[in-house]
Amino acid sequence: MSKQFLLESPRDTGDDRVTFIIRNNGTMLPGFVTRAALISIGGLTSNNIVALYTEHRARIAEAVKKRMAQPGLVPYIALTLEDLQQALPLPVAKAE
Repeated sequence: MSKQFLLESPRDTGDDRVTFIIRNNGTMLPGFVTRAALISIGGLTSNNIVALYTEHRARIAEAVKKRMAQPGLVPYIALTLEDLQQALPLPVAKAE
């Protein structure tokens, strides 16, 4: 059974992290991801950390889904570079 959740309210915390809210079945859980992790997985290298979050939103959602599937209660979810790298496989270039 997959868990349904919603990611909302991404905000720059001012210390090179973006915080967001994970809503799941009427509960709210804070989530964090660092600027370094977002830049390391590729794409933009922007000063706007919320733009980095938005570009990688699908990967962040997949990483949150995997973390929420782990047993145990947690007060927050802090995503690491490893979480984001394992979230979605990189596309394989096809040779013709």
